Amino acid sequence: MPSFSRPYWSPDEGYLGTEAVLLREGGTMYVDVVDRKPPLLPWLYQASFAITDSHGLWLVRVLAVVALALTGVLAARLAARWWGSWAEFPAGVLTVAGSAALPAPDAMAATFEIFMLPATVAAMYYGARSRFLLAGLAVAIATLTKQVGLALLLPLAVQILFERRRSRQGAALAAGVALPLALCALLLGVRPFTFWVFLSSGSYASSPPAVGEVIGRATGSLVCLLSAFAICVVLMPLLPWRNRLRRFRPGVPADEESAVIPVQQRARRRPGISRTLGLWLLASLTAVAAGWHFYGHYFLQLVPPMALGSLWLVDAAWRAGSAGPRKLRQLVLARGRAGAAAMLATCALSAAGVWTATAVQARPPEMDKVLRVVTVVEERTAPGQRVLQWGMHPEIYWLSGRRPASRYLTAGLLTNFSGGGDPARVGPRYAVPGTWGRFRRELAESPPCLVVDDSSETPYRLAEYPQLRELLAQDYHEVAEVEGTRLYKRTTC
Repeated sequence: MPSFSRPYWSPDEGYLGTEAVLLREGGTMYVDVVDRKPPLLPWLYQASFAITDSHGLWLVRVLAVVALALTGVLAARLAARWWGSWAEFPAGVLTVAGSAALPAPDAMAATFEIFMLPATVAAMYYGARSRFLLAGLAVAIATLTKQVGLALLLPLAVQILFERRRSRQGAALAAGVALPLALCALLLGVRPFTFWVFLSSGSYASSPPAVGEVIGRATGSLVCLLSAFAICVVLMPLLPWRNRLRRFRPGVPADEESAVIPVQQRARRRPGISRTLGLWLLASLTAVAAGWHFYGHYFLQLVPPMALGSLWLVDAAWRAGSAGPRKLRQLVLARGRAGAAAMLATCALSAAGVWTATAVQARPPEMDKVLRVVTVVEERTAPGQRVLQWGMHPEIYWLSGRRPASRYLTAGLLTNFSGGGDPARVGPRYAVPGTWGRFRRELAESPPCLVVDDSSETPYRLAEYPQLRELLAQDYHEVAEVEGTRLYKRTTC
């Protein structure tokens, strides 16, 4: 519900909204509209805006709710296949509740991670059923939503190594991944698609924040996410590793563990599940760490493997038999796996409730300022006139209904700036290759009627860029200032 209470939650939504408007007006992805992300979500926004006429993100957020619900259903199906019916409903609840355990701008925005989740869980679900062509197609859909979807190839490839028909299954997985990617490349142009999706992020990925900030971001987001799974700590003492350690104690028979675990519990051990789940979590952690920026919404990719990992912990604790403190062991064995899983789900829902309550009062960073800037842009320009926003708030274009003067919707593509990135690696030399030549041609061919300079107190101040400084000196005068954001209008407009 709180996700519907703000016009936008993050600049990513503003970027996608602006892209969608330009695509609706006949623009081509990676030619008239550029981004370092795959095309699937911009197309989804475009389709949504075709229905809602670009008035708000309510339909996009409905689709985000559907995507999260589908993720929960798929996680439930996968849990039922791995452990049985007792795990099915708790898996879905844990997945949905865990997605709320982040600050509101990360948990509530309808951006890449939330739409990538259904495909990631679908890939693992079909992999568990040895249907690797469908698993590969799901990996491709995840990748066409965000590049880190390719990380799922790690657990799936290792799983194939233990299949009987490894060559055939491997070929099916490869075909499922390659065909949709190749189709998109042919549709959009092999060269621009390959460049923008896979080759344009080198400077961004090599410009991490300072070590202290990296640690702070990663720790903060992980602690937030773990709040939904905090009660798992109670089950840790029941893990079977305690029994394995006892084998090395003098006077303890090596087969004592087998003696205390019932036969039906020992038969349920499935080492392949532990291996696949562990590799899935490892692959997701690697994807989150890519580039070392650790934005909060990146951590949504960890939610499904963490939710299913919680149920693995319940199953392992129940199977451990005599491990752990006696009272805790009796409590878990008395409640059974279903009861313990229900306890986990209840605690996750409680944490989600707290996070959702905070989201009701939360506001996106600088939203009030952006809305005031949007009002001035609307007052100082007419529909159809072009605007150049030199900053990191692309939502100004979409909310004001004004067309951007350049295909580069933020200063980030032209300067390599990103929130918290290394300020020493900000400037034209670190821009996406080829952007400045095209940017200069765009401004020369169609100068903007209004320039919004939102670069004060940033490493990419407009005054330090000769091309922009000369542009303003030619025919522009300042018409307004909103909390440090200066607006310049062309005299002949």
